[in-house]
This record gives sequence, C-alpha cells and structure tokens, in this order.
Amino acid sequence: MRIIELSQVDKKEIVQVLNASFADYIIPLQLNVEQLEMKITAENIQLNLSVGVLDQGKLVGFMLHALNPVDGKLTAYNAATGVIPSHRGQGLVAKMYDWLLEQLAPLQVEQLVLEVIEGNNSAIRAYEKMGYHKARKLICFEGETVVTNQQDTVDIKELADYNWPVFTQFWAIQPAWQNAIAALENSKSRCRILGAYKAEQLVGYLIFNPTSKRVLQLAVDANQRRQGIATQLIQAMQQITASKALYVYNIDDASVELAAFFSQLKLTSDLAQFEMKRTR
Repeated sequence: MRIIELSQVDKKEIVQVLNASFADYIIPLQLNVEQLEMKITAENIQLNLSVGVLDQGKLVGFMLHALNPVDGKLTAYNAATGVIPSHRGQGLVAKMYDWLLEQLAPLQVEQLVLEVIEGNNSAIRAYEKMGYHKARKLICFEGETVVTNQQDTVDIKELADYNWPVFTQFWAIQPAWQNAIAALENSKSRCRILGAYKAEQLVGYLIFNPTSKRVLQLAVDANQRRQGIATQLIQAMQQITASKALYVYNIDDASVELAAFFSQLKLTSDLAQFEMKRTR
C-alpha cells in the first residue's frame, strides 16, 4: 500500500474509484469526470491536499479535501472519502488522515469539517474517535411540487451578480460548505439569481442551479417573512426551469421557518447529515 497525492492520479481513475466506493452507500453517489471537475472547482478542492491509496499501482481509496476560510478560520473540508469494498476494514481512512494532518500542519489550518449521513453510525463513531464532534444537523428536501401564489406581493427580477452585503443581512443560518459564498462564487456561471423587490427595495433572493433544479440559497428579510415572498421566488424558478422538480440540500435544521416552508411545498425529507468539526 502506498499513500499519494491525488494530483498524481488521472481524474478518470478517481471517478472510477469514487463510484465503486459509493455504489453500496446509503445514498449512492455516481459522478462522471465533468461532474467531478465541477465539484473540484465549486468546492475549492485541492488535489495536492487530497489523498489516495495505491495497492499494486491501482487506486483503492481516496479523500478529497478543500480549503477555505470559515468564520475567520482557515478550514479544511472533507468533500468525499471512499474505499472500494475489497479494501475496507484495513484502516485506510485513518492512514489517509495521518498523511493529511502532516500536510496541513505548515498551512496553519485551524479546523477540519466534514458531513456524514445520519444513521451511518459506524462512520460517526470512527470520526468521533478521530476527534470530531457533531456541530449541527443538516436536512435535505426533494421532490416535485406545483407552486401557486395567491397574489404577487413583490416584483421578481433576475440579477446579474450576487449582492452579498444585502443578501447576508437576510440570513438566519450559515450555509453549509457546498452552498456557501465561496462555492457559489466559484460556480457563478452555472447559477441563476432572483431578487424580490418591494417598493424598489430588495427584500429576498433565491440562487439556484437551473440544470440540477437545486436551490442553493433562499432568504427573505426577517421583517418581510410570511408574506408569500419565498413562494413567489420558487414559482419564478420553476417557470425558468419549466419543471416541478426541486432539490434542497444541507439546510441547517436550526432554521425552523425554512424547514417548515419546504415541508409545506410537500417535498420529502428522508435524508439528514451531521456536520462534524474538529480542531486541528
């Protein structure tokens, strides 16, 4: 067995091992090379800080790691970890982490973050033994819904750029890594932005991916909620995508209002994850 940087491995091989590793997972994950490249760009994955395990020259396990400041702390994010079935139970994840920590030491990384599906108790216990703790619960919604609004209370306009100074004033929660500002800036070309205006004042917004039908961020001014603004934004999104499908991933369950809103749209919520953190 040999530990190597994933920058030395062809992306086609990474995809093959990723797909083999996740084929029997609780929620199967399957990517192609283009999707992997988009993930690398959006999440700021650093292949020189990502690690693989070779057995007789073949990749059998991997960890993708990204790097961004979070709340003023340089943070390493585990974007994906997998080991093919034939090589599980050999402590490869721990070996890869040992390698990673050596690489992070000179970078002054202050914390490590990852997500693990609720119910994957063996993985949760393994990460807890490595010093991780559950920081918050993230919930997911998906399904088909037909959104109808009784009346238009705001004007919906498509925006050409993000207005973070205003957008962040509407936040009740901090987005998870994949929906955070850095990730959306990195994938701006694939996103659409809708603003909700009342008397020419921005009172809410929606950022979404029209191809995946995925809601990336949705927020409304705290003083303007319960007036159908979020509903109008979702309705406008569905008019653009010409689809009933809607996907919302990794919403902090502390946002009771947002969870209630997506539940009212009759979306299912069969999946939740724990965001886990560890101080380096």
